Amino acid sequence: MIEVSHLNEKEKLKALPHEVQETIEGILQILDTEYGANRNKYEDDGGYVVVVEKIEDFKEIMDKAYIDCNEVIEEYVDNIVCSNGEVYTNSLIICNNDYAVPLIIPIELTPQNLKDYMID
Repeated sequence: MIEVSHLNEKEKLKALPHEVQETIEGILQILDTEYGANRNKYEDDGGYVVVVEKIEDFKEIMDKAYIDCNEVIEEYVDNIVCSNGEVYTNSLIICNNDYAVPLIIPIELTPQNLKDYMID
């Protein structure tokens, strides 16, 4: 699992496809601009991005962010189609008025309830 909350952490994303990196960098730019580049990802407003890399990451998301991906109500779910053929989903989970966790998940690991909500 990869967690990033600030644009200056984009080095953590270098193993991901370019299109996924661009999507996450756009989210981080908004978070840094609107909520501050020095915020604490767990305590301050804004939120952070989570990249799921394996099925076991869902338990860690539940333990850290209290998000059950099988029960969550998402704001939206988008596809990220990569030039290398990989497909990821970008699911925005709003936890409260000023805190959200976008989940970036390979399509093959994306829970069915999130796929069902996907924007075509």
